Amino acid sequence: MRTLPIAPSSRILRWLLSLSILAAAVVMLYPLNLERQYPLDGTVLTLAIAGLLIAALVVYFLTIPHGVAIIHRGIRHATEGTLKPIETPRRIRFFFGPIVDDYNILIRNIGSLFREMEQSQLAIIGDRNRNDAILRSLPGALLTVDSDFRVTLSNKQAEQLFCLDNDGLLGKNLFELLPLNEDGKDLLREAFLYEQQVNNKEIVLSDGNGARHFTLNVTFFRQSQDAIGYCAAVMLQDITDYKRLQELIHQSEKFLAIGQLAGGVAHELNTPLGTIVGYAQLLKEGVASEERRLEYGERIYREAKRCSQIIENLRAVAQRDVCCPETCSIDAVIADVVDSVNNCPSKTHNATIVTSLACDAAVHGGPGQLDIVLVNVVMNAVQAATAASEDPRVTIISAIHDDNVQVSISDNGPGIPAAQRNQVFDPFFTTKKDCAGIGLGLAISQSIVTRLGGSLSCDADCAEGARFLLTLPLAERKGR
Repeated sequence: MRTLPIAPSSRILRWLLSLSILAAAVVMLYPLNLERQYPLDGTVLTLAIAGLLIAALVVYFLTIPHGVAIIHRGIRHATEGTLKPIETPRRIRFFFGPIVDDYNILIRNIGSLFREMEQSQLAIIGDRNRNDAILRSLPGALLTVDSDFRVTLSNKQAEQLFCLDNDGLLGKNLFELLPLNEDGKDLLREAFLYEQQVNNKEIVLSDGNGARHFTLNVTFFRQSQDAIGYCAAVMLQDITDYKRLQELIHQSEKFLAIGQLAGGVAHELNTPLGTIVGYAQLLKEGVASEERRLEYGERIYREAKRCSQIIENLRAVAQRDVCCPETCSIDAVIADVVDSVNNCPSKTHNATIVTSLACDAAVHGGPGQLDIVLVNVVMNAVQAATAASEDPRVTIISAIHDDNVQVSISDNGPGIPAAQRNQVFDPFFTTKKDCAGIGLGLAISQSIVTRLGGSLSCDADCAEGARFLLTLPLAERKGR
């Protein structure tokens, strides 16, 4: 490697400096020669000075240029990217030691700085690759726009949506890029005007293939603290297929509602029609007395009236009509329902129904409405007790609490699990096995009671069996 040339002026200056040092040494050492005992002539003195001068020159040429060359080589390697410390012989360190140490410290610090920069660069590249992968895998089209509504970034879904590559999308005006209707344009204008975030707003984009539905999300951010305006990230999610599916589901729900209505009618009419069929069969046999036939005819008439009332109430439930301001004696309705259940010729249970009716009060609601409620609850209690107990028993108690009448209907059956107590009033939820019920009775009953201003609930404090509490507003008390 070629060493750095030393300037002539610098070389002469160093020679003069070396000669000055040698001359000063001779002058200082001469008095110590004890010239009186060992006199020195001029020749010897001259030779001594010349020897010292030659020695100084040899030392100079063996150390100074070599040390400069080593330092120059290290600097050159550093400029080429090789950061290695300088290693020098001991004789050179005598002259260049501090400079070499400072250079090695500088090289180590620069190397450490470069390593940190490299690690930071790798981390940035990793973050960029991860963000690119996330952007590419988003299910929706993503665009970022600057304060002038120009596209600055897009993902793969956006390129597919607008049929343009990334270079084609860059710089496009957002309002020119999106084929929005007037409502969509107004929404986007207001969002950018007031810098308000938009969350899942539905818009319609029209193109040559027709209109497609999208959800729009807009989030605003600043590129830097010194940036004047806000940038925005615009996310578009195609929900056209979802909208079509919603329409199909809505259409299916209409057919389901028709099926529910038919099932509700069949469920509610089953009990009174069973009674009508039973008494009609007795009349057909013709073995009953005239008094019995009149009683059977009266029962058939009453059950037919109940069927008519059931149809009317089902219609009211479906249309959510307001109940008529009708009142009746709750004890009389309970007694009539119990008589119907006990005397039905086609009954398949042997449960004992015990009543304690002592309130003697009128409540809001007509007999036809409360018949539906009580028949549903009582029949459920009878069926539960019959299926799970050797001595099936149902207890009905009526009492007055403040301005309400409360009717308690309990049985000694298996009870209702705590997890299902809030579900028993859901349409089509049933705890009966072998398709013994379709789960509409309690749902319809609760709807009727709610419209009357009362409540129907399952008592969570019942330890054995199940207990339902029917609460109705008090209309008037007899004798008041």
